[in-house]
Amino acid sequence: MNIGIDIDNVISNFNNTLLEEYLLHDKTLRNSGVINKNADYIRNGMFDWTENEELTFYKKNIERIAKNLGVIEGAKEYIDKLHKDGHFIYIITGRDNGEYTDPYNMTKKWLDKNNIYYDNLILTNAYDKHAKSLKCIEHNIDIMIDDSVNICNDCISNGIKPILMDTPYNKYSNIPRVKSWKEFYRYVSNNKKN
Repeated sequence: MNIGIDIDNVISNFNNTLLEEYLLHDKTLRNSGVINKNADYIRNGMFDWTENEELTFYKKNIERIAKNLGVIEGAKEYIDKLHKDGHFIYIITGRDNGEYTDPYNMTKKWLDKNNIYYDNLILTNAYDKHAKSLKCIEHNIDIMIDDSVNICNDCISNGIKPILMDTPYNKYSNIPRVKSWKEFYRYVSNNKKN
């Protein structure tokens, strides 16, 4: 099978790292901490920052943060197993969105540094929910694992099987989901094409 795999919150620990960074910055800003634990997202109403304060911090720090993300437990191991089982691995990530100086080489370097196997690296614009589906169609992707409900819904609309990687911010969806790489590997193994 051709398997599409997102990076942030699927291979990398993006949300956890972003929250740590926001908590650190909040101490220097006002030290009021998390004011809304039930916020839609870290960047949207979790802290008492103004929109300008949040956007300025994000834009100034996102490249540094992305270069230093950790790998989610099991990601490398199970991607290696999927490859060994004969599947083709397409990393399809929404990093071509104007937030990074050289997103392709930054991402390639991160994947290589963390020894993540892939057959093809494809960058799309994260703010265009249809961009990943177009790449999935172009590369005959059979299954796409992502953390975005919008992207998964667009995959469904375009005949691509999505699997949602569980995060605190995508709980309200009936898209098939997994909570770990072990679960995703089991799902793929049980649903191989004949």
